[in-house]
Amino acid sequence: MTSEEPSAALLAYRRLDDEVYRCYEQGRLEDGIRLLAAPPAELRPWRAELAYLLACLQGAAGRPGEALETLRGALAAGDWWDPAVLEGEEDFAEVRRLPGFPPLREEAARRWEEGRRTTREHDLLVRPGTPSVRGVLLALHGAEESERDAVRAWRPALRAGFTVLAVRSSWRTSPNYRTWPRGPRASEALDEVDAAVAAHAGELEGRPLFLAGFSAGGRVALRWALSRGRGAVAGVVAVAPAISVDELPDAPDAPDAPDVPDVPAVTHLVVGADDDLLDDVRELAGHLPGCRLEVVEGAGHEVPAGAVGRILGDWAGAATTASGAERAAVRG
Repeated sequence: MTSEEPSAALLAYRRLDDEVYRCYEQGRLEDGIRLLAAPPAELRPWRAELAYLLACLQGAAGRPGEALETLRGALAAGDWWDPAVLEGEEDFAEVRRLPGFPPLREEAARRWEEGRRTTREHDLLVRPGTPSVRGVLLALHGAEESERDAVRAWRPALRAGFTVLAVRSSWRTSPNYRTWPRGPRASEALDEVDAAVAAHAGELEGRPLFLAGFSAGGRVALRWALSRGRGAVAGVVAVAPAISVDELPDAPDAPDAPDVPDVPAVTHLVVGADDDLLDDVRELAGHLPGCRLEVVEGAGHEVPAGAVGRILGDWAGAATTASGAERAAVRG
């Protein structure tokens, strides 16, 4: 069950989402609008997300009235969005000036609050098919992903002998768009990681804890590892972490040294050479003393299996060596 591939419908949605985003980036707004004009019936579960995309394109094309009607239609069908994204979206600047926007935002906010109270679900724990466990890898998914995506992305950990604990964020900006909060509510993401660790304390007992995250999940993995101190985490690997230097936490118990975070002994940053976040990740690496940066040629915004597999293999080898040393000490 844990290794099943995404459904055909989900893959179709992601392909459409990628194509629309390319249209937006290239300024081909009308092409993107045509792609979203009549989405296939199989994509109905993503109606709120597609309506948001369409409204963004319409707003960017200078058609705020159409954008508002698109959002109204989805709202009437039962959809909703985080009011913060409605207020912060640049493409809705003219939409927000229309008299119909305030009541739409108010109703969307009411539904969003209701949805937030019922979205927490169980995390996914997958044990390796090996006789000995090297440690526990806590994996955090990226934006618009789930715990199953995290398990798929970090399959190399299972092959290396780690138990994978994939945590699903309860933060949603629309019915099917999960991410990790940032800004004033960033601490809520760290609280979720705390809750996952506490809920699986038995699995973690006596085993080193490693953190892994992709994109938004990479941001949370770094923030949690840095804010909890060097002893809490054996290692952290953040792939294309969506975090600015300003979002790095201060070192615990060191308020007078905010520019020198207490970096875990083994910290890796991985980013594709073709990733839009490349420059940001390079800058980030310069502010994390001792961290290792790997730029993967030919990779975009993704989790490169080869690179993370090597890192996890090194961690597994180190864990095995440490365990052997402990056994030798006991025998001695």
